[in-house]
Amino acid sequence: MKNIFREPAEPFTFFNYSDFLILIIIYLILYVLIKKQMLKLNTIKKIIIGFFFIFIPMISIKIELNNVYNKFEIVDGFNTLYVIFKFPIWWIMGILNVYLINIKVKNYR
Repeated sequence: MKNIFREPAEPFTFFNYSDFLILIIIYLILYVLIKKQMLKLNTIKKIIIGFFFIFIPMISIKIELNNVYNKFEIVDGFNTLYVIFKFPIWWIMGILNVYLINIKVKNYR
């Protein structure tokens, strides 16, 4: 049986299955925090910025590099150069999430 979470990302895609799992978990946590109003909006924004700008890209890169090293015997620096672009992609997603949460919360008020 093939473990899909151990597969590196395909060419020209920056997300693998582990990244999608991370996204789903974060969105579920954010949904619960917003619905139950457990935290203030400013605190949720700070959490999103912290996660999407620092924590998640580092975890995503670590998982991707482990998957590449597990799958291929010879790993060249040019083969893993694309992982640098995970940072700006996660940053863009973090900015979009803050923007969308602002819109959604304003609609509830």
